[in-house]
Amino acid sequence: MYKNRTFLAIIPARSGSKGLVGKNIKILCQKPLIAWSIEAGKKSKYLDEIVLSTNSREIAQIANKFGAKTPFLRPENLSQDDSTTFDALKHTILFYKNELGKEFDYTVLLEPTSPLRTADDIDKAIEILVNSDIADSIVGVCKTESQHPAFLVKKDDKGFISGYENKDMKVLRRQDIDDVYFFEGTIYVSKTDVLLEKKSFYHEKTLGYEVEKFKSLEIDDIDDFIMVEALMKAKGYK
Repeated sequence: MYKNRTFLAIIPARSGSKGLVGKNIKILCQKPLIAWSIEAGKKSKYLDEIVLSTNSREIAQIANKFGAKTPFLRPENLSQDDSTTFDALKHTILFYKNELGKEFDYTVLLEPTSPLRTADDIDKAIEILVNSDIADSIVGVCKTESQHPAFLVKKDDKGFISGYENKDMKVLRRQDIDDVYFFEGTIYVSKTDVLLEKKSFYHEKTLGYEVEKFKSLEIDDIDDFIMVEALMKAKGYK
């Protein structure tokens, strides 16, 4: 709880990953991948409940071991390749309301594929959002560098390139172009009623929580996994 507002953290972790088989429970620096998000959530000063949404009993048991609640198994119709994260969030929010009689002012999404996030990131994002008079949600963003739109090109069917935004492909210095950011998966927080209404964290009243470049790395395939594990070891994650 923060300033009398309550927070439900949801970690979506279905089985059946195609990019990296068994991804959510693959051992990363001596812990299952989901454990990193669970433990960051448990270290937060403000999260009132941490629940993991999964269709797998094995994943649920591992989540319980590390301290997340799993009061249900996600229905298979919400666990397909074309199911959305919002489907899982809505199901969890309504389960807590209708089955457990619990409602929360804010919903926090912790994607297990972003294990470099810390409790401090969670708490800072919550503080920024709650202390805003006009915002309804906040999401993680990271500043672009080499992939800035000014440096991007298109390639035609003959292989020739042309500037995507910088039409004349003039060589630009970083300090001469505007900062732009990309969405990344570290943190998502929203007023629960607004999330259910908008069906998204992204809208006109969304703030950006800027994260460091290394924290923006997400695990979707084996190459990502190897890079993140090496980085975690180098930075002393435990």
